[in-house]
Amino acid sequence: MLAHLQTTKFTWGRLPHWEVERGRYFVTVRCRDSLPREVVARLQEIQETLRRTEARSADFLRLQRQYFATMEKFLDAGGGSAPLRNPGAARALVEALDGLVKEGVGVPHFAIMPNHWHALLVPTGAASIDLHGLMTRLKGRSARAINLALGKAGALWQREWFDRWMRDDAEWERCVAYVRQNPVKVGIVADWRDDPWTR
Repeated sequence: MLAHLQTTKFTWGRLPHWEVERGRYFVTVRCRDSLPREVVARLQEIQETLRRTEARSADFLRLQRQYFATMEKFLDAGGGSAPLRNPGAARALVEALDGLVKEGVGVPHFAIMPNHWHALLVPTGAASIDLHGLMTRLKGRSARAINLALGKAGALWQREWFDRWMRDDAEWERCVAYVRQNPVKVGIVADWRDDPWTR
C-alpha cells in the first residue's frame, strides 16, 4: 500500500497535478485538435467544479473520474488529425518515452493511440519525479521528433495533461490493464500484444 506517501507538490493549471514522494503516475496526453469544441467546453465545466472542491474529498475523486471518462470517450473515437497513426510518429514517441530512463524515470507500460497516449511513469531510484518538469520536457522533445517525422511544424500536444498518482498496487494493476486494453477496446487490435505501440 502506497497511500501514506507525502505530497511534494500540488499545483493547478486547468487541471490539478498532485505529486508525491516516490510516486508512480498514470498520465494521458492528447493532441491539440483531438476533441470537439463542445467536449472541451464540458471539460472546462468539470475543471471549474474541481477547483471549488476539497482536493482530498470523495467528490474530488468522482469529478476526476468524470473528467477522464468524458475525455476518453471522445479520444477513443480517434478525432482530429490523429498524427500518431503514422508509424514514424509513433516510433518517435516510443523513443522519447524510452529516453526517460536517462532522467531516472521508467515507463514500463504505455499505449499510443491515434490522437493521444497513456503511460505509467515510475521513478527508477529513491528520488521523486518532478512530474511537471518531466512532462514539459517530454512533450517538447516528442513534439519536435514527431513533427520532424511528419514533415510538419507547430504545436502538437494540448497544453496540459491528465495525471493521477497510484494510491496502491491494486490501482496500479487496474491502470496497467486499462493501458493494455485501450487499443483492443477501440478495435485497433484483438490482443494488446499485437500492437507495436503498446507495452
